Amino acid sequence: MASGELDPSSGVPLYRQIKDILRTEVAEGVADPQKPMTEAQLLDRFGVSRAPIRQALKELASEGYVYRKQGRGTFPVTGARVHRPADVRPGALYQYLSESGLHPASKVSGIERVEPPAHIRHRLGITAHERLLHFTRLISAEDEPLVEASVYIRAPEGFSPTAGELEGTGSAFELLEREFGITLDRAEHEAWATAATAEHAATFGVLEGSPLLVIETTFYTTGGLPAGWRSAVHRAEDFKYRFVTSR
Repeated sequence: MASGELDPSSGVPLYRQIKDILRTEVAEGVADPQKPMTEAQLLDRFGVSRAPIRQALKELASEGYVYRKQGRGTFPVTGARVHRPADVRPGALYQYLSESGLHPASKVSGIERVEPPAHIRHRLGITAHERLLHFTRLISAEDEPLVEASVYIRAPEGFSPTAGELEGTGSAFELLEREFGITLDRAEHEAWATAATAEHAATFGVLEGSPLLVIETTFYTTGGLPAGWRSAVHRAEDFKYRFVTSR
């Protein structure tokens, strides 16, 4: 099957095949950001009914790869390669990247039990001498560094994952749930722009002083107890964080 063509015999739903083709074209910059993806054009291109076309465009829009202009059609989103929607569950970025076809890789270092800095103790509401599991994780997508995170987790002393286990799952909270039944319910985020330090410039392959995106997250269990804290630094031009507010 040629690239960009559907395979009705593959067993993969047609809307999913169409979505994957269009997503790849948007992510790789092949799709023209000035040219709308109209239903008529896509019907002619793929030779299917309207239902799979509409479902593919709906999911691409929800994931941030395309956006709709009233009366004009659906357009590709340029810039960021990673569009994180609001409904990605806490601690599941690695899984989301994998499901999005971005072939993530994870490198974990510096695993240790430590007393966290004062501002983290205050955020989590813990005593001065409580020791948390701490490590640093570097996530790459398509072989390029995307996120470097410093993670602190409140966990039983018996929770002592290896670097290989943390890299294999992409989430310490997944291991924590599997071993101790501790699950996450929600997460609170704070985000801002910062300038790359010399260390960050070396990590991400950017110039010192380049813009980076910082997202600090506090995780809570299903019982409402603070479960951990993470500070994640992102390559700003490659990452878009989508969120929803309601009243």
